[in-house]
Amino acid sequence: MICSWIHAIVGLVGQNPGWALTVAFAGAIIEAVAVVGILIPGTPLLMAVTAAAAVAGQPMVPFLVVAIIGAVIGDFLSFWAGQRYSNRLRHCWPFSRQPKLMAQADGFFLRYGVASVALCRFIPVLRSTVPLVAGMTGMSRRRFVLANVTSAFVWAPVHVFPAQFAGLSIERLQDGDWQSASLWGAALVCSCAAGWALHRRVLARAR
Repeated sequence: MICSWIHAIVGLVGQNPGWALTVAFAGAIIEAVAVVGILIPGTPLLMAVTAAAAVAGQPMVPFLVVAIIGAVIGDFLSFWAGQRYSNRLRHCWPFSRQPKLMAQADGFFLRYGVASVALCRFIPVLRSTVPLVAGMTGMSRRRFVLANVTSAFVWAPVHVFPAQFAGLSIERLQDGDWQSASLWGAALVCSCAAGWALHRRVLARAR
């Protein structure tokens, strides 16, 4: 059942490379947009399509590019909404029903200032609410864009390359090539360990 789904996705991505890039782009945007990023799992969508694209033989550079651009756009949309609607957003759903969402973002932003825009990318929920708070508090657009763009260049590889390694490892296993599968699996473990260490470091600084 799972293998058939994998083959179906890989086949679809192989036949429609433009579609795969579009979905990856949308996933990167969704993950960073306030409210939408809380409700829809953009990162798993990005990684699943990227893994299928790797199996289909597509190059990863275009996926890195769209992931970076999408992440920048998503954060900027949240920042713009914070600037445009300011504290009125606190009285809108879902923030009016769950005030702790904004309270956590407020505290994180007050503690780390501009750096919070970069750090929040690696923390669920905060990644889509801190840019909103940055806009509400009147952070200068230039400082926000600098933190937004530089952090996107870290966030994208942290998600695209593990997805690539996972896809290639699964492909080799299905072909019975255990040696290559082991090498790609080791690359996946190393990249996940590096991502986990980065995530833990960000969380430690957030406390």
